[in-house]
Amino acid sequence: MDSFTASHESGVLRLQWRSGVFVTYETAVQAARTLEGLAAGQTLPILVDITGVTGLSPEARAGMIAYRGFSVVALVGDHPMGTVLGAFARQSPTPSAYFTNQPDALQWLAEQAGHAMAPGSAPRTGV
Repeated sequence: MDSFTASHESGVLRLQWRSGVFVTYETAVQAARTLEGLAAGQTLPILVDITGVTGLSPEARAGMIAYRGFSVVALVGDHPMGTVLGAFARQSPTPSAYFTNQPDALQWLAEQAGHAMAPGSAPRTGV
């Protein structure tokens, strides 16, 4: 069974982690390569559903923070682990925010597409 599903819908990449998965560096790289293929050379926004993720290896976390293949990142989760992963994502140079529902995350992604964020500005965190 795959650890994730990925798609490209209406200009937004989507990554859905399988519930109960612990994300390793190898799995994160596999997801990134899949998403790069779906993006077809474009730098696109991404919605990442981390609901049910049990953890993230230190190597995967470092890779997530350093990766610059997306224009903006919206993380969606509904549990304490999601909040922790969202906090790590905010360390990335890519504008990132954590949400507890997909409609708010998609709205934020649309807002970000309408204007570039100034360097050093902090995105709002949705709840």
